[in-house]
Amino acid sequence: MPADGPAAMEVSDTNSDSDSDFEEVDATPEDMDLMMRLETDLQANPNLYDSHIQYIGVLRKCKLRERLRTAREAMHEHYPLTEQLWLDWLQDEIDSADSSAGKEQTEQRFQKAVQDYLSVPIWKAYMEFAKSSLTDPTDSDSSLQHFREVCEQALTAAGLHITLGASLWNTYRGYEAQLAAADPTADAQEQRVRQLYQRQLLVPLADAAHTLQGYRHWEAQLAGAAQPPQIPNHVEQGFKKAQQAVSLRSEHEAMVAPNKPADENLLAAFLAYIKYEEAKGDPAHVQLLYERALAAFPVTTYLWQAYAHYMQDHIKVPAATQKIYTRALRNCPWVGSLWANALRALELHNPYDEQQHTSLYSSALQAGLQTAEDYMEVVLARLDGLRHTSTDQMQALRQGFQQAAELMQTYFPEYMDRSLRLHAYWADCELHIGKDATAAEAVWESVLKSPMGRYIEPSIAYVTMLVSSGNHAQARHVFKRGYARNLEENGRVFLCEAWLRFEREHGDADSYGEASRKVRPFLEQAAAAAAAAANTEGTAKAQAAAKKAKKLTPEEMKKMRQHADPNYQAKQAAASTPTPHADAPSKKGKKAKTAAGRPEPASVTASKAERGKLPDATLKPAGAASTHMVAQTAAQAQADQSAASGNKRRQGLGFAEDLGFAEEQAHPKRAKPTPPAAADNTDSAQHGQQAPASSNPQEEPPSSKDQPTQTKAGLQSESAAAQATGASSGPPGKHQPAAAAAAAPQGPPVVFTDECTAFVRGLDNKVTEAELKELLAACGQVKDVRLVMDKVTGRPKGFGYVEFGSNSALQKAVELKNPELHGRKMTIMVSKPPSGGGPAGRGRGGPARGFGGGRGDKGRSIHQHERLAVSAAPAFTPRAVAKKTDVGQTPTATNADFRQLLHKK
Repeated sequence: MPADGPAAMEVSDTNSDSDSDFEEVDATPEDMDLMMRLETDLQANPNLYDSHIQYIGVLRKCKLRERLRTAREAMHEHYPLTEQLWLDWLQDEIDSADSSAGKEQTEQRFQKAVQDYLSVPIWKAYMEFAKSSLTDPTDSDSSLQHFREVCEQALTAAGLHITLGASLWNTYRGYEAQLAAADPTADAQEQRVRQLYQRQLLVPLADAAHTLQGYRHWEAQLAGAAQPPQIPNHVEQGFKKAQQAVSLRSEHEAMVAPNKPADENLLAAFLAYIKYEEAKGDPAHVQLLYERALAAFPVTTYLWQAYAHYMQDHIKVPAATQKIYTRALRNCPWVGSLWANALRALELHNPYDEQQHTSLYSSALQAGLQTAEDYMEVVLARLDGLRHTSTDQMQALRQGFQQAAELMQTYFPEYMDRSLRLHAYWADCELHIGKDATAAEAVWESVLKSPMGRYIEPSIAYVTMLVSSGNHAQARHVFKRGYARNLEENGRVFLCEAWLRFEREHGDADSYGEASRKVRPFLEQAAAAAAAAANTEGTAKAQAAAKKAKKLTPEEMKKMRQHADPNYQAKQAAASTPTPHADAPSKKGKKAKTAAGRPEPASVTASKAERGKLPDATLKPAGAASTHMVAQTAAQAQADQSAASGNKRRQGLGFAEDLGFAEEQAHPKRAKPTPPAAADNTDSAQHGQQAPASSNPQEEPPSSKDQPTQTKAGLQSESAAAQATGASSGPPGKHQPAAAAAAAPQGPPVVFTDECTAFVRGLDNKVTEAELKELLAACGQVKDVRLVMDKVTGRPKGFGYVEFGSNSALQKAVELKNPELHGRKMTIMVSKPPSGGGPAGRGRGGPARGFGGGRGDKGRSIHQHERLAVSAAPAFTPRAVAKKTDVGQTPTATNADFRQLLHKK
């Protein structure tokens, strides 16, 4: 690239040995082949800089004058020429300019040469050429005036060059001194020479001492005195300041000397020098340094940008700034930011030229920009100009936006403008300038349907516009659409957080609750992932443990499924049991008599015998031996299944879920049992909980000493015995069809303790477990929350249970005075176990009412649970047996007593 340093050429030295002597053509076959190949390459692509250089070199070597001139003009049309290329071209033109037309053409070449880069040798050659047109000192005034104009231009452009500027001053002053010597009587000419001397002495130049000595010698000759006259005081003071400035800049000048290579060190030295001059505040020196730096680094975009910005901020001459941008675009046509700044600089002209702006924009699109970002900057600058100056503003803007969008989509289909500069600008103009909210929304809808819609930025920008315009309903719709999409870069989590913030600031309690329920799983999952990422050591250990875990074979997995399948276990038990005798009791067969005189089902008798309540003799009625064997086998199978599953406590409430209905979902072909008839009555539901079943048949539940013990195995034994003997619990279809009861799930009942548990009623249907837990968390640790759900309608029944971590937390919750949630007041009481004892369920008591018994008929409650949990054939318990109480046991409360108790509370 160009650099200062070529020696000034002597225009007068034009002998026949010059390299520009085109009298003979000297071209070898290799040179001809090279010329043909380069011509073909340049015709195909005229932007090949190196091919231009090679082509000009081979043409000049072969002395093909006309083709060389054409090649140089073609290259200059696309690129500015370096200093050496211009010097060679100008020398060739001077040698061949033997007529006035030739000299005029050479004059034009010089004018173009000085506009590309700052070059002291080119300016000096231009001054010498202008002086050569003055054949004698008495030539016409127009030629002399032209020479002086060229010299003044040279001094303005490069006269401040500390190391090379003195040569220009010397050339100008030397010719003026010749004119003064030719006419000693011309005082005006002597004064002109004196002024040039004094002007030069005031400029910080490297060889100023030699100039001062020459000035004194000239003044002495002019006065005819042996001693030089006294220099004016202002000149002497100015000379001293200039020399001080030279001494301050000497280190910088040494770092940017013309003989330095154009590398990063030279660039850094120029930047430091420019910063120093900007701090001094002399625009002329700053401008000169930028020109010197650009002559060494013509394709450094930063220098052009900084130079133009300095001129725009300090010189504030739009024409000068635009001239710099024009030169910059010739050197770096592939940089979009230069085109964009040039378009904006045109708006500063007064008056504004719309045609020039459109022409520059078209040139930018055809300049061969490299990236989509370059095109985006140019497009935005064009749209800015249309918005600032167009008469039909919205129509021109809409057309410009459409063309820009089509341009970007056509040439850069995979480009993702994450900052949404184009479409956000478009939508804003449609909304505020065009006053068309529908058109603005259409812009964003098109973005959401494009590949850019996979990211979160369009949705957030769209919502921001809608919120600013007050369209909250559409903003909520955008959130719901974005929430349902799997956005890139974890955008779904950010969108969920933005949705919650929107609903908190602009929505109501219902909309916030709905949004919270939707986004909570994703936010929790993201938090868990972040925690796992933070604890890399723990995550690695967990993954290693998972890898070391035993992998089951298909046969082992099959055995596990069979072991957990109650139907398979029942079939295995039935297959291993002998066929009952013909005299075995049927559905309405013989029944054991109780102390009250009513018959008792064989299953109940067998269960009591297992618990030690009855002597073994009562288990041996006629034809009942096989029934007892079946009961034992079924009970053992169910106990094994419970042990295999870990006897884990299942979350949730309601025996329809806890006692086996979950298994029906895994086997949808089974008939579901009919829910209790009184499941909809939520306000008067009993707040008791089932006591845990003892693992030892001889032990009683720890929650109540007086409650009769009933184990899961005992219930399952009764169910298996009832199935084997075909026992029925009454007329089929009263509570549960016979076919459905036979196919009901046989999972073990899930029981809960009453320790530190509160019964809550009066809940709104919209209340969730999380909201109830959050409300009562202020009282203390909340271990579990269970809401009773209606399995028919799937809606909450309006009451539930809250298990606290301590009695103190429970008491604080009970002491709350009707707290409100979703606008409804709740009642909180201490949950107590059923007074009738046994594994009675929650809900209303009484005959076949509520959700599995409770404080009503304890015998009926037991058998209601048996029907729901054990999948046995219905077995009806006579009322005399059901109402039998042990000695010293508190009588069972009636439904009327229970209703009276609730009214008192």
